[in-house]
Amino acid sequence: MSDFKLSPTSYLVLSLVARTGPCTPFDIKKHVDRSIGFFWSFPHSQIYAEPERLAEKQLLSGYQEPTGRRRRIYSITDLGRARLEEWLSHSADAPTHELRDSGLLKLYFGSLSAPADIAKVAEAEKSAHQQRLDRYRTAHTSLSGTPESDANELLVLEFGIRYESLAVEFWDTVAERPI
Repeated sequence: MSDFKLSPTSYLVLSLVARTGPCTPFDIKKHVDRSIGFFWSFPHSQIYAEPERLAEKQLLSGYQEPTGRRRRIYSITDLGRARLEEWLSHSADAPTHELRDSGLLKLYFGSLSAPADIAKVAEAEKSAHQQRLDRYRTAHTSLSGTPESDANELLVLEFGIRYESLAVEFWDTVAERPI
């Protein structure tokens, strides 16, 4: 369709603007923090810069409020919607799974430290994963059965619940190993 490559951040911004309607980069950041940020982290600087880049490519249109805070508000264009639909319907993307977990890195090199240190790492990791698990369960419960609930969002939360449950179980096993 077009000769320029879009990044995951590009598709995130296009998707959120298409779903929520006209919004500012700050609105996009807030939405990411409440939803997608649970399973895909985006640097705030990328989220703030991407709408203008997409506007330059005519995938979004932007206008500045004439009064007040004079925020820049973006809407998706027909070209942007077409690129988004192409991406959503195309399955040729190679799956990208990136797990960057400092706890696992410390465990991997654990033979270089004291066993008690690994136990501390395991307890801290277990606690962090338990907090995320609790947050996912709360979000799932609050979204379930509401008129604005989206079955796909609930499925992603269910994946998060399963992942965090597994992580809690894993780190509990590591913490309980004999020293």
